[in-house]
Amino acid sequence: MSERQTGLASFTRRQSSNTAQEISEAPRKRGKGETVSITVRLTRSQWERLHQFAVSEGDSLQGLALRGLSLLLREKGLGEL
Repeated sequence: MSERQTGLASFTRRQSSNTAQEISEAPRKRGKGETVSITVRLTRSQWERLHQFAVSEGDSLQGLALRGLSLLLREKGLGEL
């Protein structure tokens, strides 16, 4: 009788090459276009604070996020967005 793995061990079993190939050929549903969306989770108070800051800067939260990420990348010598 073959021993069947249960629990977390069952997730570590190696997949057959056919299954891996089928997964890689599955049509992609998200992130296909030029623009990719992400989600950022904030508390209500964090969102209100950032929203007010964006309004005072005359920018959107999107614009502030891109400026901030560009600054962090530039500081690391990785260029801007």
